[in-house]
Amino acid sequence: MGASWQFWRNPKSRYFAYASRTIVLLAILALPQALLAQSRFDVRSAFVEPAGSVYELNATLDFELPEGARAAVRDGVPLTLTLEIVVRRQRNYWFDHTVATLEQRYELVYHALSERYLLRNLNSGEQSSYPTLDAALDGLRVISKLPILDIALVDHERRHEISIRASIDVRTMPDALRFVLFWVDDWRQRSEWYTWSPRL
Repeated sequence: MGASWQFWRNPKSRYFAYASRTIVLLAILALPQALLAQSRFDVRSAFVEPAGSVYELNATLDFELPEGARAAVRDGVPLTLTLEIVVRRQRNYWFDHTVATLEQRYELVYHALSERYLLRNLNSGEQSSYPTLDAALDGLRVISKLPILDIALVDHERRHEISIRASIDVRTMPDALRFVLFWVDDWRQRSEWYTWSPRL
């Protein structure tokens, strides 16, 4: 007891104790930010261009999978990417008019028999295969020539606005088990909306 009292009476000891607690507290507060930085998910760029009778979307996504999610995909757990796309037309005296909405989904899964990673467009059924997970993720990060809007729906006298948002999901358990368990090791992430006004 006497030694403890002498410790707290010593100004240097008190200083080091307070400094240590402050460092630990700052480390705890910084941890969520570090985890957030590791799982950042953004739409880096996007544009549309006409192709025949439709406008096609080209976009680049910026994301990294944490090691736990990568291990799950290597073990055969499907990874799903969903793109939400909204096209609006500006109106002067009322709310903007929603011209079109689209949800586009992709699935990435490891095929053990062929030892390849299969990336499938769940809307069209189109499929590509990759030798490594990194190559497959690079393929998933680039959205190319995705038809999103019929040119006949465009009023060229009006300003249009396109918004896209992406979400990614690695589900390690089936829905039935997820409903019963309070904690599961799933990994999900969603980007902010990316909005721009193209010349259509």
